[in-house]
Amino acid sequence: MKMKQLSILVSAAVLGLSAYASGQSAFTVNFNFAGMPGDQFTTAGDSSSALVSGAIVDRGPGIFPAGAMNSISSNGWDSPDPSQDYFSIRFEVDPGYFVTLDNLLIGSRSSNTGPGVLALRYNGDGFGTDLAVLNQDGNFKNDNIDLSVLPDLTGMVEFRIVATADVRANGDPDIGAGGTFRLTNYFDGVDTGGLTFGGTVSVIPEPSTYALLAGILGLAVVVFRRRRA
Repeated sequence: MKMKQLSILVSAAVLGLSAYASGQSAFTVNFNFAGMPGDQFTTAGDSSSALVSGAIVDRGPGIFPAGAMNSISSNGWDSPDPSQDYFSIRFEVDPGYFVTLDNLLIGSRSSNTGPGVLALRYNGDGFGTDLAVLNQDGNFKNDNIDLSVLPDLTGMVEFRIVATADVRANGDPDIGAGGTFRLTNYFDGVDTGGLTFGGTVSVIPEPSTYALLAGILGLAVVVFRRRRA
């Protein structure tokens, strides 16, 4: 009898989990800088999911627009202050949903007198942790950054790229006031068409789903122990 009841509960759990899984879908947020002059104030992004919107790249108040084709570019990194000097990359997840990020494909370049060491941070911990380091040497760089270490994210999701040392891309000290840093499309032999986040968007499970799973797990443990006794 108990095994029959357990079977019924397991079947209910499978149906609940199937409904939850059907609320999951892969998505991308893509920023295509092809044809951009570099000194535009913002660059809007495209999301493949209607549940993720408001994608935009812009600058913090401490850096300034600088022309550089096929990018968004800035100078003014000469007094690195992560609360002022940064590129912001952000998007918003609809209420009732969360995203699980896999990776970020990003292209970048500093001029020789621009910042030599930058980092990617996010708002989940107040921009306090370096998720990745973007080392610059005056050449174009392409980074595939693993973001699977992040927790599930909902609401406004913001990443910032900040200079973390007053060192030029050519290795000299003191970033030049006119030194630039730009974000560009990721290249994998050819232009991939953007700076791109990849991941999954999912429905936030109802509390009843968690309660059901907890109940089934508890009952399964009891039955297993009694069968072994």
